[in-house]
Amino acid sequence: MSDEGIRRLIEEATRESLNQSFVEAGQKYIAAAEALEQKGDYEGSKKLYIQAAEAYERAAQKYRDSKSYKNAALNMCLAGDVYADIADSEKAIRAYALAAEDLYLASDEHLMWGDPGETEKGTALAVTACLIYIMIGKDDKAFQTARSFVSKNASKLQFPATIRLSQIPQMLESAIKSVNIDAFASAENAVVTELKSSLANANAQPFIKYVEKGLGMAREIIRGQIKTPKISAHLELPVDMTFSEEFPIQVIIKNTGDGDALQLQAEWFLDDGLVLVSGDKSKSIGTLPPNEQVTLEIRAKSAKELMGSKEYQILVKGTYMDMLKTEYSLQAGPGTLLLRDFKMTEKLQHDADVTDGRIGLLKDSIASSDIESEPMLRVVSGLASSLAKAREEIGSKELDQAMARIGVINELVDLVDNLLGDDEMLKGLKTAREEAQRAFAKKIIDELHTSIVNELDKVNTKIDSEVSSALAEWDKKATELQEILNVATSVKTKLSDITAEMDAVYGQLPSASETDDPNEAARRTKIRSAVDSLRAKVSSLRDDLDKIATASVLQPGTRPETPERVKFAKDIVQSLSSEIKNLIEQKQAEL
Repeated sequence: MSDEGIRRLIEEATRESLNQSFVEAGQKYIAAAEALEQKGDYEGSKKLYIQAAEAYERAAQKYRDSKSYKNAALNMCLAGDVYADIADSEKAIRAYALAAEDLYLASDEHLMWGDPGETEKGTALAVTACLIYIMIGKDDKAFQTARSFVSKNASKLQFPATIRLSQIPQMLESAIKSVNIDAFASAENAVVTELKSSLANANAQPFIKYVEKGLGMAREIIRGQIKTPKISAHLELPVDMTFSEEFPIQVIIKNTGDGDALQLQAEWFLDDGLVLVSGDKSKSIGTLPPNEQVTLEIRAKSAKELMGSKEYQILVKGTYMDMLKTEYSLQAGPGTLLLRDFKMTEKLQHDADVTDGRIGLLKDSIASSDIESEPMLRVVSGLASSLAKAREEIGSKELDQAMARIGVINELVDLVDNLLGDDEMLKGLKTAREEAQRAFAKKIIDELHTSIVNELDKVNTKIDSEVSSALAEWDKKATELQEILNVATSVKTKLSDITAEMDAVYGQLPSASETDDPNEAARRTKIRSAVDSLRAKVSSLRDDLDKIATASVLQPGTRPETPERVKFAKDIVQSLSSEIKNLIEQKQAEL
């Protein structure tokens, strides 16, 4: 639509609104909004949608003022639709709620006559209002209003068709509270068979879509409370099959949900070139409870015996339902089945045997080679272990891994074998290894030499530090010897004095001849004899002191610059240092 056409529509809508033709105004606002939306003017479009919704609201108020509540409800529903389309949920809920109120008022217009037909129409409108409340999430309001309606009009709700209509909200409430699927199914059936036809009789067909939305919301409320099933399925495909063999194919179907999976069905889809030999192409399981699984199996084979290999796709599709009859789909695959004209396990076992023989020969080659064998034998041992793993993979049908592993092992065997056959490379390796060993040994010797020299330096330093203490000890000893000599000299001097005194005393002693008394003479002779003996002993003691004073052991001698023990230790260290230096220089020369 051109810009001019859109402008004309807006002008006409505005004019209709001024003339209070609100319904026509709303329709034209919507047409103009849709045209702007197609042009990408979403902001302008939204403004026109709002004007349309407001026009419908004014139309509803106009009908409400004239007591035409059914038309008021319809226009409020149209306003709610517009607000819902532009995602203004608050205004949409308000509009739908007003529509439900208008429908309850409209139901009174029919029930006031007491006619069975009119009563049925009024009840249909009241039940529709209940479903609109459920649609906007006001289910408590819906059921409360429905009970009030039945209580208020109990005397008029006497005919079977009317009673069945009035019980629909109660059936829905019971189904929601008890999560009763059968009760909900009965209510749903009543809506389809009773309510929709009654709305048609009441000339209220436009409300049917809101009835369906309300019923859908009730279904979702129940769905949120029931335990739902969840099916997982995967294929189990055989490996290492040939074109000439029949083979089994399985699908494992498991219910990992909380509820029963109902009316579960599964169907096999095989690629062209595969034919079904036995088993059902499609299978109905019925009910699969939670945490239980079922395995379906068919047998198939290739339609033709081909040469080489070919891949085929296999797929399982199916459906199942929950308690609300909501249908879900399941799928397993597609899986890829590979067929060949030979048995891969046999070929791989043969390849493994050949590779095992090559590893044995390689060990012999390493043992007879000049190359250092220990590292290489470790590599070969690792290859043997990896080959054992490949055999395990063959046994467990992990053929791709086994084939890749054997291929890598053979490549490594080739590489090592080529290395052993390269004489120049081996010679260079030997030379390089010897050079590396010499360099390493030289490095160790140099480090050892440095370490020993450092330790000897520490010993010399420690010996030098002992010089002062050794000299102090020499001085102390010399002092002690001097003190001994001084004491000996002092004692000798005192003994000389004693000798002189004794000589003087001896000269004063009376002799025996100077007395006539024989006793006195004997006594004097005895005294002189004792004094002579004492004089002899003192003289002998003085001679001994002379020997002590002149003994060489008591002579400290000249004070040395370096104590003897220090000099001895330094000589030993110097001798060790020279011997170690000569030994290291000899070993370095050998390297």
